[in-house]
Amino acid sequence: MRTAPWLAALALASGAPAHALGMDVPYERFATAEAVDWVQVCGQWPVRKNEGVYRIVHGTQHAQSFLYLQWMQRGDDGALQAVHTQSIRELNNDHAEIALTRIACHATRNGIRITARASSGHEEKLRSIAIDAGHRPGVYRYTAHPGR
Repeated sequence: MRTAPWLAALALASGAPAHALGMDVPYERFATAEAVDWVQVCGQWPVRKNEGVYRIVHGTQHAQSFLYLQWMQRGDDGALQAVHTQSIRELNNDHAEIALTRIACHATRNGIRITARASSGHEEKLRSIAIDAGHRPGVYRYTAHPGR
């Protein structure tokens, strides 16, 4: 056990940098738009290789909700990559003035289901919405039900 101090001294003397603690990764390495409120992973979708998951991105601008659905795939390096990003066009019109609350996501046999309460700046009543997305990237169904 006397060789350990000698090897450490040799490593320091050789000028080789020590990498034991690694490098601090700054927040800026993770690109996120300032208007994004939250991101949630929900459910899995089948892909030919590696893992596929759905990801929901919710943003707010001028008191309006914007919702995006992403089909993500884990690459060979282990990092998630967006295969497809779908804007929910029924909500993301900048004149829609729809604010979402009580957003929930549930995995289904055929994909995922996103539910929420929606209030519009054009109407006084609340309504519930549902978005069903399947395993084919970019395909979804939007349904709105009158509020009670």
